Amino acid sequence: MAKERYFAATLLLTIMLSACGGGGGGSNSTPSTTHVVSLYWAANHENGVNSLGGGYQVLVNGQTAATVPYTSGALAPTSTMISLATGVYTVTVRAYAALDAQGGGSGTYSAASQPTLVTVP
Repeated sequence: MAKERYFAATLLLTIMLSACGGGGGGSNSTPSTTHVVSLYWAANHENGVNSLGGGYQVLVNGQTAATVPYTSGALAPTSTMISLATGVYTVTVRAYAALDAQGGGSGTYSAASQPTLVTVP
């Protein structure tokens, strides 16, 4: 019986808001409420995550907001930037690999990290 390996991604969240201004129209212009949010997480050291076809998936309110694939080097990147409108969001991250636990090509996702609440002003 093949032993399944589960891997978890830990979300360490740093929020950095940048360039929130709107375009300068007349007095009726509404300022932009979209902010760039930088997200960082601890690396997962599983081979499948750090190989071609592996990486991380960032979920905002349960929906995929970003996919950060392995590119090259020792580890897949552990950060991304996304745009979010003003509001409160639940953010999680999970690692993925191209192979499943039995070596097949159906892929594997880790359990999601602990949720982090993000408030965007």
